[in-house]
Amino acid sequence: MYRQHIPELESAKTYGIIGIILQFIGVAADVFLHGLGFIISIVGLILLLLAIKSISDYYGNSKPFRYILYSIISSIVFGVISALFIILFLVPVILGISASSNPGSAAPALLSNIGLIFTVILLVILAVLIPIIFEYLAYNEISELTGIGDFHTAALLLLIGIILTVIVVGVLLLIVGIIMLIIGFSKLPDYAKPVVIDQPGAQDYNQGFNQ
Repeated sequence: MYRQHIPELESAKTYGIIGIILQFIGVAADVFLHGLGFIISIVGLILLLLAIKSISDYYGNSKPFRYILYSIISSIVFGVISALFIILFLVPVILGISASSNPGSAAPALLSNIGLIFTVILLVILAVLIPIIFEYLAYNEISELTGIGDFHTAALLLLIGIILTVIVVGVLLLIVGIIMLIIGFSKLPDYAKPVVIDQPGAQDYNQGFNQ
């Protein structure tokens, strides 16, 4: 039976696996080599974007790529806002307490800015949680398009892992989720039946191919 080569999914498989590995290495390397680790992570992110874009293009569904873009954009936006709040508001408060000659002034100063502190904490939480929700939606959509359940499992593990990251089990879930993503990308087919969309007899053709 004739099989059609799928360059989009073949490249998605390669870019996806390498991209995820580089992102993982980049995060680990950032502990020791801050600049190099960041660069490695960015390269991995670009390759991952190319992989998801290839999958979206092949299946004619922009949702996976759109969701992953939303994830990146929301991460940057909330991260920048959180950093600005810390620099413009919290840092002067902390410096003022440090410079004060009265040790008893620390508690009142903190209490008077408790709302600001909770605002920053909320922004940091949103900067972590909202991007991972969009990432979950992206990989879950890929799972539905490709029929590869590992993407759905990985997305769920990453979401739960981020929520539970304050404890050891959360970190372990993140690592397992990353491994499942690699497995999911490795299962992308290099060959498949030609994509036939909204054409007369398409259903009969697909049924005949699968027999």
